[in-house]
Amino acid sequence: MAKRDHRNIGPQQQLFNFTELSPGCALFEAHGTVIYNRLIELMRSEYKLRGYNEVISPNIYNSELWMKSGHYFKYKENIFFI
Repeated sequence: MAKRDHRNIGPQQQLFNFTELSPGCALFEAHGTVIYNRLIELMRSEYKLRGYNEVISPNIYNSELWMKSGHYFKYKENIFFI
Protein backbone atom coordinates (compact mmCIF):
# COMPACT_ATOMS: atom_id res chain seq x y z
CA MET A 1 0.00 0.00 0.00
CA ALA A 2 2.86 2.43 0.79
CA LYS A 3 4.22 2.19 -2.76
CA ARG A 4 0.86 3.53 -4.05
CA ASP A 5 0.70 6.39 -1.52
CA HIS A 6 0.08 9.68 -3.37
CA ARG A 7 2.08 11.52 -0.67
CA ASN A 8 5.15 9.64 -1.90
CA ILE A 9 4.36 9.23 -5.61
CA GLY A 10 3.50 12.92 -6.27
CA PRO A 11 6.82 14.33 -5.02
CA GLN A 12 8.80 11.48 -6.66
CA GLN A 13 7.23 12.29 -10.02
CA GLN A 14 7.64 16.03 -9.40
CA LEU A 15 3.88 16.59 -9.60
CA PHE A 16 3.37 18.29 -6.23
CA ASN A 17 4.80 18.76 -2.76
CA PHE A 18 3.44 19.45 0.71
CA THR A 19 4.73 21.91 3.29
CA GLU A 20 4.22 22.16 7.05
CA LEU A 21 3.21 25.80 6.49
CA SER A 22 0.01 24.66 4.79
CA PRO A 23 -0.73 21.09 5.85
CA GLY A 24 -3.03 19.18 3.55
CA CYS A 25 -2.71 21.68 0.68
CA ALA A 26 -0.61 20.50 -2.24
CA LEU A 27 1.75 22.91 -3.98
CA PHE A 28 1.65 21.85 -7.62
CA GLU A 29 4.79 21.80 -9.75
CA ALA A 30 4.74 22.32 -13.55
CA HIS A 31 3.72 18.78 -14.63
CA GLY A 32 1.24 18.50 -11.78
CA THR A 33 -0.30 21.81 -12.82
CA VAL A 34 -0.86 20.51 -16.37
CA ILE A 35 -2.72 17.48 -14.99
CA TYR A 36 -4.65 19.63 -12.50
CA ASN A 37 -5.76 22.06 -15.22
CA ARG A 38 -6.88 19.23 -17.52
CA LEU A 39 -8.99 17.82 -14.68
CA ILE A 40 -10.49 21.26 -14.03
CA GLU A 41 -11.36 21.57 -17.75
CA LEU A 42 -13.06 18.16 -17.63
CA MET A 43 -15.02 19.07 -14.49
CA ARG A 44 -16.14 22.39 -16.00
CA SER A 45 -17.36 20.71 -19.17
CA GLU A 46 -19.26 18.16 -17.07
CA TYR A 47 -20.79 20.93 -14.92
CA LYS A 48 -22.00 22.72 -18.05
CA LEU A 49 -23.34 19.49 -19.58
CA ARG A 50 -25.34 18.78 -16.42
CA GLY A 51 -26.52 22.36 -15.77
CA TYR A 52 -24.44 23.02 -12.64
CA ASN A 53 -22.76 26.30 -11.67
CA GLU A 54 -19.21 26.42 -10.37
CA VAL A 55 -18.38 28.01 -7.00
CA ILE A 56 -14.98 28.58 -5.37
CA SER A 57 -14.28 28.81 -1.66
CA PRO A 58 -11.18 30.37 -0.09
CA ASN A 59 -8.10 28.48 1.05
CA ILE A 60 -6.78 29.13 4.55
CA TYR A 61 -3.02 29.23 5.15
CA ASN A 62 -0.73 29.60 8.13
CA SER A 63 0.59 33.20 8.24
CA GLU A 64 4.14 31.80 8.39
CA LEU A 65 3.76 30.91 4.69
CA TRP A 66 3.09 34.59 3.85
CA MET A 67 6.03 35.68 6.03
CA LYS A 68 8.35 33.27 4.26
CA SER A 69 7.22 34.41 0.80
CA GLY A 70 7.42 38.10 1.76
CA HIS A 71 3.74 38.73 1.04
CA TYR A 72 2.91 39.24 4.73
CA PHE A 73 5.11 42.32 5.13
CA LYS A 74 3.96 43.85 1.86
CA TYR A 75 0.23 43.03 2.04
CA LYS A 76 -0.54 42.32 5.72
CA GLU A 77 -3.22 45.04 5.87
CA ASN A 78 -5.12 43.17 3.11
CA ILE A 79 -4.74 39.62 4.48
CA PHE A 80 -7.70 38.11 6.30
CA PHE A 81 -6.65 36.51 9.60
CA ILE A 82 -8.66 34.06 11.68
